Amino acid sequence: MTAPRPRTAVIDEAWRTAVADTVIGTGTDPLSVMTGRDGGPLARTVKCLLDPLVLRIRANPALGRPLLEADSQGEVAVLIAEATPRIADAARWFAELKACRRAAGITGGNIQEQYFPRAFELAVAFGPPGPDARAVAAEMIDDIHRPGEGRSVDDLAAHLDRQHADLDAQLDRVWAAAPTGDQAPPAGTETAALLDALLNGSATTAERDAHWDRLAGSGLAARIGLAVFTPGSTIADLLDSCGVTIVEVVDVPTLSAQSPPTRPSLRGSGEERPLDRSIASRVSTTLRRSRDRGDLPAIGELVDDEIVRSRAPWALDGAVWQAAMLVGVVVAAQLRPLAPQSCVHAFADTMSRRLATQAHIAYTRRYLLSQPPACAGLADDLAVFWRPYMNRLWVRLHGRSVTESHVGTAEFDSVALLDLLEGIARSVSYDQRSRIRSAIERTGR
Repeated sequence: MTAPRPRTAVIDEAWRTAVADTVIGTGTDPLSVMTGRDGGPLARTVKCLLDPLVLRIRANPALGRPLLEADSQGEVAVLIAEATPRIADAARWFAELKACRRAAGITGGNIQEQYFPRAFELAVAFGPPGPDARAVAAEMIDDIHRPGEGRSVDDLAAHLDRQHADLDAQLDRVWAAAPTGDQAPPAGTETAALLDALLNGSATTAERDAHWDRLAGSGLAARIGLAVFTPGSTIADLLDSCGVTIVEVVDVPTLSAQSPPTRPSLRGSGEERPLDRSIASRVSTTLRRSRDRGDLPAIGELVDDEIVRSRAPWALDGAVWQAAMLVGVVVAAQLRPLAPQSCVHAFADTMSRRLATQAHIAYTRRYLLSQPPACAGLADDLAVFWRPYMNRLWVRLHGRSVTESHVGTAEFDSVALLDLLEGIARSVSYDQRSRIRSAIERTGR
């Protein structure tokens, strides 16, 4: 019987096979643009191409789990092998898209996130680039960067220029008005009991789904999310009720540099914490991350909705996403890869220990912590792992709350929730690994 294997290892192995087969079959290596220096797929190759378009993990959630059983391992290998010619064509289209981007003088956005999915789309539609490839790619670039119906970042800026005074006054009114609903933080014991049942390992999937449905439908997450905007230590009290030990104030996850969070500005950039981001920054992130802006509301509606959402629980719409943020806060407080300790919840304990055993974490613990100039803040991010984790989780949930606010627990069940929480940890860890690699190169260690 084949033992479960880490998903990353299965994908890495399948990708290396795909690269080798392509080189043997064509005499060229088009997949190099999607491959990291270690020979495995880039993180964004997995995130933007393999997961959504080849493995289709939303439709096949078993393929998105951190540990894959034998049948899932085989399925991943087969799907990547079968898609290899098309992925190779997508890599060739990616080169065409990059050339058209340079010709158009476009510099904004991450080209892998923007173009990997579109390159695959072109590969499906046209196969390898043909004689008219440059014209087709130019049309795609125009579609990406100059979307119709007034939903570009430039359209957002123009709208804010025209309506600045009115929108600023609207933001004042929203924050001056008392939020609706029960503002009193709920009893900690009730929340803790639901979280314990959801995050500890003894429950079956059906039982965990029932606990998740009860939590999302209870209104507890909304009440706690609203209480975050009022003076007090709402999150610290929540963690205490769950038995999560907090030694230092810095160990309490927060979504703002202010306590409590204050009214965000209408425009501005550079804010690190989610609830400190300007309205313009939040809307522009929605626009940049959207794969089809034509499905989004008009710019004016997006801005109006974001202003109202800025004072919603956790600054998110949708009971499911608010509940996911609540669970994420409790999990994040227990993730300490540089100084792992026993966690209250089995799910967080497994994740924390897995992070702590990764090679780049061990290297940081041994060397980089004694080299502050080389760390450039990296050691702080690792020591306070909840900060990048919470930032990334909020952005992900915010995007879903904008476009899928009415999703229920049937569509986003407990398996999807736990996969999301673990996926965020992996994503943060991948980014930190890249930064550590750069630090290693600078120090020559």
